[in-house]
Amino acid sequence: MSIKIQTNVDYEKVCNELGITVDELLTLVKDKDKHLSNKKEKVLFLHVLDEYRVNLRKLMEHNRRSETTLTTYLNFLDRVKAVVINKYANLCIDHITEDLLYEILENAKPRKADILMQNTLNKYAAILRSLLGFAFERGYTKKDLRYKLSIRKTATLPRYLNDEQVEQVLQGVIQKTYGYRKRAMIIFLWGTGCRISELTNIRVCDFNINENLIFIRKGKGKKERYIPMFPEVKKQIIKYLKISGVKEWRTDMKGYLFAQDDGLVRERKVLERSMQSLVRGLFDGIGLNRDYTVHSFRHTFAVKCLKAGIREEYLMQILGHEDPQTTAIYTKLLPIDLQEQVMKHYPFPFEKLLNELM
Repeated sequence: MSIKIQTNVDYEKVCNELGITVDELLTLVKDKDKHLSNKKEKVLFLHVLDEYRVNLRKLMEHNRRSETTLTTYLNFLDRVKAVVINKYANLCIDHITEDLLYEILENAKPRKADILMQNTLNKYAAILRSLLGFAFERGYTKKDLRYKLSIRKTATLPRYLNDEQVEQVLQGVIQKTYGYRKRAMIIFLWGTGCRISELTNIRVCDFNINENLIFIRKGKGKKERYIPMFPEVKKQIIKYLKISGVKEWRTDMKGYLFAQDDGLVRERKVLERSMQSLVRGLFDGIGLNRDYTVHSFRHTFAVKCLKAGIREEYLMQILGHEDPQTTAIYTKLLPIDLQEQVMKHYPFPFEKLLNELM
């Protein structure tokens, strides 16, 4: 037995305003689920990708992501789009799977090292997960499909340089054009633990030689902090400033500390990609593989601090970490350093004991 629902809506008036008949309205209501279902099934991956790409900058700003992250996302999405256009032009958004991710990476011809590194796979999976989340929020999928792409935990080791490698880098960089500036940037990264985005945005007035403090304007998530100025870093940066046209430091100097134009104005900051290219060339020159990046100077600083006995909670503040587990990564040593520490502090004369037992 059907239940009649009474309503005060004048359906004939509504239909007249819409320019349709009552029968057409009833047909539309009956078929609404079928129409919606068909629409969602026919949403192409390429359509969602293009819309997601257009909105990506706003999404990044909302989530406080850096320009470097935005560039990474865009470059990967371009690679994905090229493969999908070539092989899967009619791919629907809800057909994305982990197997397809691996196939896309294989066809997109990433660096060989990328395929071997789980961290890199996690990064690309996270980008596609973000896209699937966007599709669900926009109503292109019936349910959230991010679960299809898993993020696997990996045992992360810091990629840091030993003293000999740092010396080789400093010797190599001084031979470059504007070597005085590039050497100063390397020393700054190595002696402060700053991120590359923080280095390129720092102003002359932020390098407060009176207070021996460095003001970090734009850290990760656009957070600000002060970090200590180590004496050798201070000495080297003051030397660089004098060479580049700043004879006397003042609090009103708003130009970039590391600028492409020397002098007092310093309006053209050094670009991140230029620094990345410089470091890649230096690392290639001393045989460091692509696991090592500009960020390796940050790792080197952190490991050096911990080896020197600085407490983790203090290092956490210097590096601008919110999660102690992030800082704890730097307590892990590379095998060669771990072996050195074990041999130096071995708890008993093992060799003597072994000879006695033999």
